[in-house]
Amino acid sequence: MSGLAFERFKSSDRDEWLMRVGRAHAPAILIVPPLFEEMNRTRALIAAVMRRLARSGHGCWLVDLGGTGESERDLGEVSWDDWRHDVTQAAAYISEKARKPLIASLRGGALVDDGATARGWWRFAPVEGSALARDMARSGLAGGVEWAGYAPSDGLKAALAAAAPAAVAPARIVRLATDRGAADARLEGPALWRRSEPGNSIALAEAIAADLGKWSRLCAA
Repeated sequence: MSGLAFERFKSSDRDEWLMRVGRAHAPAILIVPPLFEEMNRTRALIAAVMRRLARSGHGCWLVDLGGTGESERDLGEVSWDDWRHDVTQAAAYISEKARKPLIASLRGGALVDDGATARGWWRFAPVEGSALARDMARSGLAGGVEWAGYAPSDGLKAALAAAAPAAVAPARIVRLATDRGAADARLEGPALWRRSEPGNSIALAEAIAADLGKWSRLCAA
């Protein structure tokens, strides 16, 4: 496994960031993170999954959507189409630099992943945009800060509330054992995105990496 690397890709008229763990020319997995506060709560889990996949011979890339992470863009200027375009262009960058990626989306990331060219899709606990919008509104009522301190435009809020995961193929849906939604597989572990503070679960990271690695190999075959 090679070390950590940060690379920039062109999305519309700006550059955005990808974090890579693993060899650049290894079988590629593009990770589309959860949205808003759920990303902060699951970032340690995502990093742990990436490290495990890199040790098994994959190159893992995590995209920073416009207005999030290390992006230099203000979230209030970002549209829903911008986020979809970010995923599409990140996948195109990886395809040109390495090879066509498998897309692995977590939670709300599955709402913006279908426009990209990929060898398959793996979705963990995908969620309707309306549920995320309600959660963000409730977080403001509970904490006294609207949308947990995030300031998306009204257009982005409306698009989120109307969004649903689109049909893609080949696709695999994985959920927690406590999640009643339809799934191809279920894993034991905590719903870290529901916690009030960021956290991690080594057991869940190992289970996700094992299932995702197996699906990656099947899609490559």
